Amino acid sequence: IALLGSRGGVGCTTMGVNLGATLAQDPQLGVALVDLDLALGDADVALDLVADYTLADVALNVDRLDMQFLKRSLSRHSSGLSLLPHPVQMEDASLIREDQLQRVIGLLRASYSHLLLDLSKSFSANDITALRMADTILLVAQLELSSLRNVVRMLMTLGGDETLASKVKVILNRVGGDSDITVAKAEETIGKPIFWQIPNEARAINEARNDGKPLLQ
Repeated sequence: IALLGSRGGVGCTTMGVNLGATLAQDPQLGVALVDLDLALGDADVALDLVADYTLADVALNVDRLDMQFLKRSLSRHSSGLSLLPHPVQMEDASLIREDQLQRVIGLLRASYSHLLLDLSKSFSANDITALRMADTILLVAQLELSSLRNVVRMLMTLGGDETLASKVKVILNRVGGDSDITVAKAEETIGKPIFWQIPNEARAINEARNDGKPLLQ
């Protein structure tokens, strides 16, 4: 599952962390989250995890990568969710190539029942690789003009590739706030039905984020 934000701050990481932690409550499932916002990701902060290894460490060792090595490189949260975070140093983001990421995602898909990919907002080559490898793309938006405008632009871009367009589901986050844009108007604007709505629970979310815990904890 690839999580793609219509702009910064719409809640992709929060959704990825909470969806992952919730899925991980089923002991029969193996769930991992990869932070592909390579420069400014914060999934590790949202889970209050200090990781021993990052995506950069794994990518640079791709030639000797196997499932055992990869699983040991992920940090496990108390919820059961495993995390492969973004590089610590911003400059290390440039070390991660598409072919390396493809190998990492391929092995993770074979090792876990559910894999969440928290993308950046840059539509980089690595983001496109992740989108192509995903079974489902959750495009996260809000009832706000710039967010919906970007959804239209993204759907046009993704629509150029049938294999990508068919995987996109639009999620509305923070529904029920003070926006004067209705869900019906949003659907009319983007020309696509809303797959799911998540209510506005700003206080609970902020407390959970500041505590470094998913909502279920």
